[in-house]
Amino acid sequence: MTRYARRGGKIWVRIFPDKPVTVRPTETRMCSGKGSPEYWISVVKPADNSGAQELMCIRIKGTGNHRYAHIGDIIVAVIKEAAPNMPLERSKVIRAVIVRTCKELKRDNGMIIRYDDNAAVIIDQEGNPKGTRIFGAIARELRQFNFTKIVSLAPEVL
Repeated sequence: MTRYARRGGKIWVRIFPDKPVTVRPTETRMCSGKGSPEYWISVVKPADNSGAQELMCIRIKGTGNHRYAHIGDIIVAVIKEAAPNMPLERSKVIRAVIVRTCKELKRDNGMIIRYDDNAAVIIDQEGNPKGTRIFGAIARELRQFNFTKIVSLAPEVL
């Protein structure tokens, strides 16, 4: 995290590298926290039919203090919007695996893959998806991270 120690300075906290650099409002003084959450959180779109409509990433699991989540990383997220009459409710803390990122993915053969959105699939403690369908294309690198059930449910694997 980078800070400029002036009144109305900047704080940079980014989870996905494609999000723009965030700026604290000038009314916020030093030592008053990170400011409003909409400036530093990452909103992730769910790529399954589990019932969530919008996720907010709050932590990356198993990476220590990393700022960025890449394809195959498990995140801890909060459901910000949910469909009615579904088992997942709003403000529930869940685990999810990142399946698409706007930041490009470079393969060893020189191929670069970049998606239009940041998307995740909600999983349980064993790593199985909670939904029964996966929407959109996913990368084949998920198979190396032992998410074979997600790969088999996906309509297209790139």
